Amino acid sequence: MGQRPARLARRAPGSDRAYDGDVTSGATLRSRLLIFGGLYFAQGVPWGFFTVAIALRLTSLGLSPAGLGDLMFVAWLPWTGKPVIGLLVDRISFGRMGRRRPFILLAEAGMALSLLAMAFVNPLGDRPLFSVLLFLHNLLAAAQDVGTDALAIDLLAENERSRANGIMSAGKFTGMVVGGQGLLWVASVAGWPAAYGLTIALLLVPATLVLGVRESPLPTLRPHLLGLALRAFSSRVVLLAVVFALVVDLAASLTFPLTYPLYRNQLGFSEQQVASLATIGGIVGALGSLLGGMLGDRLGCRRTLLGGCLAVAGINLAFAACGGLWGHFSFMLAYTTAGGIAAGVVYTATLALFMDLTNPRLAATQFQIYMALLNAKDAWALKVGGRLAERIPAPAMFGLSAIIEVLPLVLLPWLDARRAQADFAKSATPTACDAGSA
Repeated sequence: MGQRPARLARRAPGSDRAYDGDVTSGATLRSRLLIFGGLYFAQGVPWGFFTVAIALRLTSLGLSPAGLGDLMFVAWLPWTGKPVIGLLVDRISFGRMGRRRPFILLAEAGMALSLLAMAFVNPLGDRPLFSVLLFLHNLLAAAQDVGTDALAIDLLAENERSRANGIMSAGKFTGMVVGGQGLLWVASVAGWPAAYGLTIALLLVPATLVLGVRESPLPTLRPHLLGLALRAFSSRVVLLAVVFALVVDLAASLTFPLTYPLYRNQLGFSEQQVASLATIGGIVGALGSLLGGMLGDRLGCRRTLLGGCLAVAGINLAFAACGGLWGHFSFMLAYTTAGGIAAGVVYTATLALFMDLTNPRLAATQFQIYMALLNAKDAWALKVGGRLAERIPAPAMFGLSAIIEVLPLVLLPWLDARRAQADFAKSATPTACDAGSA
């Protein structure tokens, strides 16, 4: 899950080789889709729980925008380390138990234990300990995400991955809706311990699907990733892409720490109303992502990204100018719907662009680096956004986010996929460091 509250799962890049065991035979395609959809559901439930249910609880208890931004920074930070986790996943084997399956199961178990510990910690009264547990949980969730992507690369044929990514995205969004709106309702009826317990149960149930997976053996020869990575990131286009990843699409992350305090404490919406807006935002974000995919096929990812970012900026400017309507739920619903669709378009186009700027020989590792940089971007924007929200008025905050959304677009003309692929081809001559013994 790599990751904003309404962010879609990505299509996992990598090898087109599928394992020829029973799990991946044509007769069990539904089983494979169920496995990966379930694993992404297991990621979505706790993420929705933290970004909706817990965030609303803390806001209602008086946590400031800066405090909320700090906690979300802690939650986001572990996701920036996914390339390092990916190297571990590629190098570690558990013998007969397999490579990916034990890694995923251990990560799921750790996620459950960290949630259990958090259930006994007061998030405001003992914030340092809660922050440590929040960081640990998301570190394990990032490990589960990397392991799941690696397993998908191993088990799915190339012509199955697009369909599988759709199922994974749907599973993740479903989990976020259940973890946010659903578990907030459980907490209001049965208390927060019951909500934590149900979160753990919903997290662990999909893990049972992994127990029957048969994996391919560890390859005898594996690429020397460091040498390939150094050559890939020597390209000027790739270096500009690194900068772009750290500044693109900042509006949502900058304004997130302000949103719940604004809706709950200043505008007076109920927790269920705010949770409903978050749920609707997730649903329309998924629809926007589908729209972004269609537009990207027709217009190209750079044009689609340009149009999507301009739409996000325009919607935020209009929202900032209509402060007198903020107290009307129907207006907030319209803003959430329009903004969610535009954000979904931007997200899909962003992923497509970075896939185009990835060396096929380094597909999984280079793409994970881009994703880590995007997560780092969200992390620093959340922290800065929380601080700014306490210093400038809310309308100015949304206006500022619109301006910042547009500025990085000046780099788009130089992010030419054809130029990047030409650079990759020039550095494709094999060297002694390109392969190493297992």
